[in-house]
Amino acid sequence: MKTFFFKLPVIASIILVIPAHSAFSQYLTKRHLTRGADTAEIFLNCEWYTDTSNITMNGIFYSIDNGKTLSIQRKANRYVENGMIFGDSVSGILYQAPLTSQDTFGVSFDYGVTFEKRYLQNIYITAAGCMAGEIYISGFGLYRGTDFGNNFTWQSNYYSLKLQDVGTLPGELYWIKNLGHNPFDLAYSNDYGQTYSLRQITLPGMPAWLSECDLHRGTMPGEFHIVAWKVIDTIAIFHSFDYGQTVELISYIPFGEFALEIWFTAGRTPGSFYYIQRGYCPPPNWHACLYINFSRDYGATFSTYCHDLHDLYTGVPQKEILQELNVFPNPAANKVIFRFGGKLPDNDSKITLYDLTGRAVADGRLPKGQTEVTLDTRSLAAGLYCYNVTCVIKSSISHPTTSISQKIRCGKLLITK
Repeated sequence: MKTFFFKLPVIASIILVIPAHSAFSQYLTKRHLTRGADTAEIFLNCEWYTDTSNITMNGIFYSIDNGKTLSIQRKANRYVENGMIFGDSVSGILYQAPLTSQDTFGVSFDYGVTFEKRYLQNIYITAAGCMAGEIYISGFGLYRGTDFGNNFTWQSNYYSLKLQDVGTLPGELYWIKNLGHNPFDLAYSNDYGQTYSLRQITLPGMPAWLSECDLHRGTMPGEFHIVAWKVIDTIAIFHSFDYGQTVELISYIPFGEFALEIWFTAGRTPGSFYYIQRGYCPPPNWHACLYINFSRDYGATFSTYCHDLHDLYTGVPQKEILQELNVFPNPAANKVIFRFGGKLPDNDSKITLYDLTGRAVADGRLPKGQTEVTLDTRSLAAGLYCYNVTCVIKSSISHPTTSISQKIRCGKLLITK
C-alpha cells in the first residue's frame, strides 16, 4: 500500500498523504493496501474481527474488479501476523513485511493464501520493484533482491532518507529527506539506490509543517501521486507527471468520523487510484466495515463500494442489541423515520447519516425511552447513504462530562427526488 511520491527528470504522477497530527501518522505510512500485477486488482491486509475467544483476527482481502467485490485470502491472529503488503509485477505474487518478527518477511505465490518465510535483519521499510521478483528492503542500509527475496545485495547507507517507492523504469527509487516541512526534499535515484539527486517539492495550499508524507508511483515514467493532510479531517491528493517539477492539487477527501484507518495506492492503469477507509462495529458484534474508493481520473472523482465484513464472512454469529429497528420510508424523499421496538436502548441514542465519502450529512438524537425520531432529508441529494445508530454512554465516575458512543445498528438508506 502506498500513499504518495514524486520524481525528477521525466513525467510524473503524484499523490501525497500527510497527517496534520502525529496520531494519524501510523495509519498513513503503513502500506497495507497494494495494487496487484493485473488491471483492477488490489490487495488489503487489515484488522477484521474479534472471535468468540476474544482473539483479534487480521484478513488479507483481494479484489479483481477495483474493490466492487472482495474475496478472503488469508486469516491470521493480528498479534502474530500483521505486516505491510506489496504486489509484485508477476500475477499472484505478494510480499508481506514484516511477517512474524522484525527480521522476517513473507512471499506468497498464491495471491496471499500462504506465505513462505524469508529472513533479513531489521526490516524497516519495504518496496516492491518494477521488475519480476524485485524487492527493496530498508533497515541497516538499503538492500535489493531480484529473486523473490531469496538473496539480497547491499546498495547504500543513507540513514537520512525515508524510502517511499520505486519508479516505473528499472533502477528508479524515491525517498523523502528531512521529512516535516513544506517544501520538502525528494531524493531520486536511477541506479538502484546507489546514488541520488535532490529536488525541492512544494505542495500548493498546504501548511509549512508536514508531520508525515508518502509517495505512490504512477504508470508512466516520472509520474507519481502524493497524499497529505490539509487539516485533521481532510486529506489532499496531489499528482505530478514530470518527476515533481510541477505538482497539481487534484482533490480533497474527508477522513470520516467513523473511520479508524485509511490507506492509499495507485493502480495499474493510467489515472487509477484507490483509498480505503476502515470503520468497525464494536463488541458484542465487533467486525470491520470497509469503504473502498476507486478513481479513474487521478483522484478527482471516486466510485465507492461498501463492504460490511459481518458474520457471513467471519462465521461468528452476531448478537443483536436492539430487537427491532424500522427505517421508513426507504427509499425516502423529504424525511426518514427511525422507529425502535422490542428491547430499547438503555441510554440516549444518536442517528447519523453519511454519504459514500464518509461525510456526516444529517443527524438526530433519540432520548432514552423514546421510540421514534425523524430526520429531515429535503436538503440531501439523491443517492445512497449509510446510517449509524450509536448508544451514548456517559461516564459518571472519573470523567462525568465524558461520553462514549457505541455503535448498535447500521444500514443503508436510498434518497430519491
